[in-house]
Amino acid sequence: MLSVWNICSRAYGASNDESGADGLLLQSRAYPGFDVPPDSPKAGRSYKDMLPPRPESKRPPVPGKHEAATVNESVYGPHVKLPDGTFLPVAGVDQTREQNKLSVFTNTYGTYTTSFDTNTIELILTGGIVADKVSVGTKGTYIPRNGYVLSGSGNVKGLLQALNIGDSVQTVHMQIPVLPEKYVRIGDLVLPIDKVNGTRYEGEAVLYHSSYGTKTRTNAWGLEATILNGMIVSVRDMRMDGSGQFADNNSPIPPEGYVLSVQSLNPCYQELLKRAVPGTAVIIELENDYLYQASTIGFDAFNPRKREDNPAGWDDGNRKPLPGMRGAEQFIVYDSGYGSSSGTNPWGSEVVVNAAGKIIGIGGNNRSIPAGGYVLSGHGSYRTWLTRYAAIGARVVVNRAEKQVMILWTPQSLLDKAQITAAKAELALEESKRLFLDVPYDKLRKQIDTVKKLREEAGRHLSEKGIVGLAQILKDLDRTATSVRSMNVESRSVENRGIWLRPKENSIEEVRQAMDKIEGAHINQVFVETFWNGYTIFPTKNKITMHNPVYNGFDVLAAYLAEGKKRGIEIHAWVENFFAGGPEPGPVIKNKPEWSLLSRKGLTYQEDVSSGFRYYYINPALNEVHDFLINVYQEILSSYDVDGLHLDYARYPGSGDYTNDFGYDLYTRGLFKKRYGADPLTLKPGDKLWEEWVTMRVGFVNKFVLRLTDEVKKIKPGVKVTAAVWPEYELAREDVLQDSMNWVANNRIDNVYPMSYKLDTSLVLEDARRTFELVKNKAYVTIGVGSFIHLTKEAFVDQIVSSHVLGISGSAIFEYESFIEGGYDKETAVGVYRQQAIVPDASPAHSLVRILQDQKSKINRIYVPLGGMNHTAEKWYSKQLDEVVQKLGGDKKPKLNPGRIKEIKKSLLRVIDTIQQNRGMHEEVKARALYDLRGALQIVEVTISKMGQKM
Repeated sequence: MLSVWNICSRAYGASNDESGADGLLLQSRAYPGFDVPPDSPKAGRSYKDMLPPRPESKRPPVPGKHEAATVNESVYGPHVKLPDGTFLPVAGVDQTREQNKLSVFTNTYGTYTTSFDTNTIELILTGGIVADKVSVGTKGTYIPRNGYVLSGSGNVKGLLQALNIGDSVQTVHMQIPVLPEKYVRIGDLVLPIDKVNGTRYEGEAVLYHSSYGTKTRTNAWGLEATILNGMIVSVRDMRMDGSGQFADNNSPIPPEGYVLSVQSLNPCYQELLKRAVPGTAVIIELENDYLYQASTIGFDAFNPRKREDNPAGWDDGNRKPLPGMRGAEQFIVYDSGYGSSSGTNPWGSEVVVNAAGKIIGIGGNNRSIPAGGYVLSGHGSYRTWLTRYAAIGARVVVNRAEKQVMILWTPQSLLDKAQITAAKAELALEESKRLFLDVPYDKLRKQIDTVKKLREEAGRHLSEKGIVGLAQILKDLDRTATSVRSMNVESRSVENRGIWLRPKENSIEEVRQAMDKIEGAHINQVFVETFWNGYTIFPTKNKITMHNPVYNGFDVLAAYLAEGKKRGIEIHAWVENFFAGGPEPGPVIKNKPEWSLLSRKGLTYQEDVSSGFRYYYINPALNEVHDFLINVYQEILSSYDVDGLHLDYARYPGSGDYTNDFGYDLYTRGLFKKRYGADPLTLKPGDKLWEEWVTMRVGFVNKFVLRLTDEVKKIKPGVKVTAAVWPEYELAREDVLQDSMNWVANNRIDNVYPMSYKLDTSLVLEDARRTFELVKNKAYVTIGVGSFIHLTKEAFVDQIVSSHVLGISGSAIFEYESFIEGGYDKETAVGVYRQQAIVPDASPAHSLVRILQDQKSKINRIYVPLGGMNHTAEKWYSKQLDEVVQKLGGDKKPKLNPGRIKEIKKSLLRVIDTIQQNRGMHEEVKARALYDLRGALQIVEVTISKMGQKM
């Protein structure tokens, strides 16, 4: 008898490209947990508009769902429909096999079918796809938890034997029970768990235990059930507090129990309101692992070359193909007959498949096509499908006749992943040696050997004992294989490693827990959101704003500063300037409605058309607005020992198509009329005075930033002023009226953070390169990368490492919750952030000493042992490094002053010049040494710029 559960499920929503940065269903939303305007890089800007629209969008199928087979009225009872359209009757479900008949076994039957002889064959199916064929039945067949086993003997054995792995089989008049990988069961209600210990987004169910913290830190819009000893002990749902406001759920998490937190748009929510009452029994399952997964999708074209091959991949306006002939919302397959690479643009994602049909590479675009293999290239929802199902080691079947691609994951896939990863790691290790890179060679070799050993162990277990007990071995294997890839990158000891964080804590203990995670990730700068939505995070004396009531009077800024000082981690006050509230007006707008920024249509807000949310700005043209903001920041600097003031939203809202851009209040229009004799309300892009109108509004923002930086340095000369900026500098000036390079040119910014939250590494590299070129040595450049846009771990690390090659001063991560919850911290802590790093401008003299001492360490650990430097060169180079350290005043108490820094610059330039002529160094060693020395020289030159010296 089948057990049929009442399982709540959500429809397959929009792709990440269409739903905002966090991939939330059917709503463009802010970065985790709170709202930002849709034009912000933090909203996960979509690049689908870079391509012409596709007339008809073909969405990927709903994962785990399959269209019902079309049957005629004479088909009764349980059947399966084969790929050729044949209907076969099923004699029994979860019952004893019958000779010459078909049987179906579901997970209700158990973990395995009973043993069988050579007269029987069994197929493992998941997602309606044949995932494996089992003909040796001494142990029976593993029944997947997300599928079933189809068993046939005697006369029907041949029919099943003729099916291939990857074929689709549909069930008719049968319900196959499939339980989620993680779920909570209350009676017959099964609630899928979206995540354990993470931010609760729209429609999600999250299970919290005490390792997350003391409370869930959730907002009011949901239900929370506290669970102890398998029983609900208390419930919180949407309710009003004593002041008439909705009270946050924010349940305490018991040390030995759980909190089940369900957002109000979850399909189970209404049913839970009835069932979740104290005293109700609950079953929690967190390890219902899917060892088999499969999905099939249609593709648009195979090796398209002409317009006829793929009209949507042709740019009719310019009469030429789009790159790779991949259009918007398309899925293209390429093999080596197409060329050496796919030739696609950066706006999608690709998967590389070798000649054996195994996935060997994931992410990026314009990927090289292996001989005998494929590149699968997807844009829009197809990129989402690839992200969901593609994994290293998975099997790919391309059916050109049906124009379909199938991706299949089995236990063997993880063994293949380990083999592929180990082989790649060994090649990469040898390449690192050839390049004399500073990576942990001995640890890497041990990890590679461990991967091989675990793979052998898993293989033996699979062949001797089957699936039972294999899951933990496979998890250990996967974790070790992943760490091997992560470790083989250099980790710099002098660089910026920043992270943006919105504080949600209400106690010092919660702040400590967050800072412990940040410290464990080897981050050295935290940008604590200090002025957001028009509120402060500290008790303020300013009467126009107020201390955000979400903190219940707790001074969270003071707490972060105290914990940062203990750990040697810089704490910067991140302030949002002209952005004053959303989706509701904050206190500044409420207290000073006349400060509201007005749009061309007379609106006081910017609206996100996909969600209806409204975002409010205050007017950059008003001197009293400047006065107010500077007063708030003066209070921060006077009352708190922050390491820096980090500027964000020093701009106008996005102009969109310019039919509703901003700055059309009477005061601003009057200023323009007085100067130019025209009302800007009558202007549009291309008009004679349009550039003057743009320049005037840009000037208001520039005026504020220049005045602010002057005031900041008067109060606290040593404090840093940094800025998060749009990296498309020409577009930023026209669209959001931000000219950040003006601030840099006026030497007002200590560190520029271009917000390069993009999927493709090439785009991030271009942003870093362009910023580096524009800034020169006026400031440091730290690239902003986005963990919140669901990058693969490999792509995330690649964006950081590739940017480092350019010589920039570091990386900053947007943002804390997605970084920790996505597991990116585990990846970086063993790899690119492996070494503890000091901030370059915390003490430039100490930073220089650290770089020079690292050079000496590399000589002894890498360059000489690997044959990259002879004895004469070793002695000479070591002496040069020692001399520069001595000129700094020694390694204990180095100092820089205007006179000394000139000598340091001359010495570094001399060493750089001489190294290039040195015959005792391998060319690759020269390249490594020059990279580090030029990094030291950059610190010198930025320091000179800040000292006001001209060299």
